Amino acid sequence: MITSDKLLEVVFILTREQGRVIRARTGFYDVQHDDIVLRCTLRGTLKRRHRSETGRRIYADPVAVGDQVVFTQLDAEEGVVEDILPRQTKFSRQYAGKHGDIEQVIVANADQIVAVASTGMPPLNFRTLDRFLILAEAGDMDAVICLNKMDLVDATQLEELTETFTNYEKLGYQVLYTSIHAPESLDTLQDVLTDKFSVIIGASGVGKSSLLNAIQPDLGLRTGEVGIKTQKGRHTTTLVELFSLEIGGEVADTPGIREVGLWGVDTENLEYYFPEMESHLGQCKYSDCAHVAEPDCAIQDAVETGEIHAERYRSYVVLRTGEPTEF
Repeated sequence: MITSDKLLEVVFILTREQGRVIRARTGFYDVQHDDIVLRCTLRGTLKRRHRSETGRRIYADPVAVGDQVVFTQLDAEEGVVEDILPRQTKFSRQYAGKHGDIEQVIVANADQIVAVASTGMPPLNFRTLDRFLILAEAGDMDAVICLNKMDLVDATQLEELTETFTNYEKLGYQVLYTSIHAPESLDTLQDVLTDKFSVIIGASGVGKSSLLNAIQPDLGLRTGEVGIKTQKGRHTTTLVELFSLEIGGEVADTPGIREVGLWGVDTENLEYYFPEMESHLGQCKYSDCAHVAEPDCAIQDAVETGEIHAERYRSYVVLRTGEPTEF
């Protein structure tokens, strides 16, 4: 005999569907399934499964934009997320704040990140850029560098920037030079985004939303100015949101990031995330060389001879020694 409880359980299972998270706020998720979008919360059992044995949080939020989820539709507008399917890729950072041992998954299942940096307002920061590249590799994602606001540089600065970023190109990264005031400079960015699921990442004020608005004006993303005194951008994008592009593909626009704590990266073997160091590994005097201040270090020698760019090496040292990561 089938009890009423058992009957409810059977109906409950049969009404489950699979969808994708396209927008995430704290505790609420917009899940798309075919042509409908439901505002969903998490099932309590799912929340508990994503905590440690002692009940401590292990994620800032267990669900991220781009996640494929199993959900139950409750009515025409609302649903509940029952499960999160395994991720193929992810872009994560260490959660900012007091509890540094918590993972914050910013976007899941994307193909690539487009790491946007600016030539000024706010100033170019290689420490931030290099962290983005490392996190992309740790999450099994490709990475493209977009150097924005090229209209702010003069001929001398352009030559210096080109020389510096040639080093990134030699490492296999595609480098784009863009300005919303030079529409032709956006053609390559448009090509990079076409038919891909991309994460647009960068500090506040570098022009992420402005670039997307220039490529597809009907997105209508909010943009903001950079403070003259602080040289930092104001947060105009307040949540991670997924948008479809008319050229094909999708982009996740993200809030500006000021603190980039590494997650999923073995900092004791950090040199393996710097491909330019690979050919020099195993050549130091000491087998446990940290490549920071030890004598007869092949990595430091390569920096002196210019084989390893000084800016990249400084990023390595800051990460290896645990210096502050807020910019």
